[in-house]
Amino acid sequence: MENAIKTKHPATVQELAQILVTGDILSEEDFVKVVKEMAADGSLILQEPVHEIESPWDYLLTPSLSVWLWVTLGITILAVTAVLLTPDIFPVVVIRWLLGSILVLFLPGYALLQLLFPKPSEMDSLERFALEIGLSLALVPLIGLVLNYTPWGIRFIPTTMSLSAFTIIFLLAAATRKYLYTREQMSAIH
Repeated sequence: MENAIKTKHPATVQELAQILVTGDILSEEDFVKVVKEMAADGSLILQEPVHEIESPWDYLLTPSLSVWLWVTLGITILAVTAVLLTPDIFPVVVIRWLLGSILVLFLPGYALLQLLFPKPSEMDSLERFALEIGLSLALVPLIGLVLNYTPWGIRFIPTTMSLSAFTIIFLLAAATRKYLYTREQMSAIH
């Protein structure tokens, strides 16, 4: 086993498992047992992989770090498209209702909460979900109030576009803050 590690230099536990299990050096059960023993006695330290983040583009293009941003941007764009383009025919309009509800009741609060609390460990998921809905319920009327004093007023298209713009702007600000937090964490490690 030690010889396989020294000659092939695996970077992850998964790579090590592939080397040892496919090379018939250990069975999968024995491998799991050895890894647990080594982690327990301190000879193996298991940690999250360290990503080399030197620029905001590195952060945005590292899927394990920025998938939350891309998924949320995709859902926002899909919701706006569905709300604006879905015909008012009954079975199809359900898609519009569902995605419109997500756009109004969840996404603005999600974007703001990502900006305010960039560390994932600051809250558990149930607290986060409740705050996201609560913040959305507080933000949407405020956006409507601001729209009331603009030339566009509180109408369908300005409201939809304002909610999506708010969400996208706050998501990009949250991504910037998370990028800075990630760089800070990396510099603390090195």
